Amino acid sequence: MAVCDPNSPLWCYVPNKGAAYAFAILYFFNAVGHWYQCWRYKAKYTIPLGVGATFTTVGFIFKIVSSYYPDALGYWMPAVILLCESARFRSAVYGLIAPSVTAPPIYSAADYFILAKTLHYVPSQAPMHPGRVVTTFVTLDGLCEMLMGTGIGQVVNYDKPKRVQIGTILIKTGLILQIVLFIGFVTVAVRFHANVRKANLVGRWTTVLYVLYTSAFVISVRCLYRVVEYFMGTTGPLYRLEVYFHVFEATLMLINVIVLNVLHPGRFLPKSNKMFLNENGQEERGERGGWDDNRPFLLTLIDPFNIKGLIDDRAEKKKKKKKDNAYLMEDRKADTVTTV
Repeated sequence: MAVCDPNSPLWCYVPNKGAAYAFAILYFFNAVGHWYQCWRYKAKYTIPLGVGATFTTVGFIFKIVSSYYPDALGYWMPAVILLCESARFRSAVYGLIAPSVTAPPIYSAADYFILAKTLHYVPSQAPMHPGRVVTTFVTLDGLCEMLMGTGIGQVVNYDKPKRVQIGTILIKTGLILQIVLFIGFVTVAVRFHANVRKANLVGRWTTVLYVLYTSAFVISVRCLYRVVEYFMGTTGPLYRLEVYFHVFEATLMLINVIVLNVLHPGRFLPKSNKMFLNENGQEERGERGGWDDNRPFLLTLIDPFNIKGLIDDRAEKKKKKKKDNAYLMEDRKADTVTTV
């Protein structure tokens, strides 16, 4: 078992200054690139990418300063928050890990925005309301964060073992639900892609979907790393050795944002949400885009997948099929009588 370095009690290891400098520089140029691309392609939906890369850059700057002042909470805490080093929020006395709920899942949110934009472009094949992708997944993500926040509130009652146990269960549940939620997000993207292929609407723009798959895979590996880190606790090597953070957090997220730099969605999708691809594969322009949903606004928030509509459509198809079968039977009887 790895032992915390006494010269760096807050980090539990002596931060690698060279790696921190390198990541700070790389993320800085990446952030500049994303802000430029956001402006160039007028792609407001990619703002989270610029924000995420900027936060990570500043986080590494604080980590560099913190490495020179290992006992200063004022430098350590911003680095932990901005770098989303969730496991660093712990009870220094009792060794309890608590995930950070203050730093938003920015890179995941970026994927939500990009998928929403893609569904807006090909609305005829969208498995859910394009305008509700962000609200649905960010809200559910927020509920997971609230669940973990409630768990943290229970865990700090270290003098009450029952509450600590309940808090730990809540935190673990929240972490697992976040992974399930992201799997659900990927499922929506895959279903949309399948619909597009079936409708023969595949084009240059589908590159965005492959980029999303890559991003989702990288983020999923990173989330799994954080879950395992929490389950292993403060005595595990994932918590006590910086190399795991460099590989599964810093490097993976850098790959994620670089891929989105090189294959920026703005290169493949139109600037306006009013421009969409119709069922014949031709671009059209409409005031409301191509998505047609006459349901009340509140209902679209509660039921973004229009589950009621899908159930009604299925019932209508069964009813129509039953009626067609009845007509067919009547025709066969009539033919039999005529033959006789």
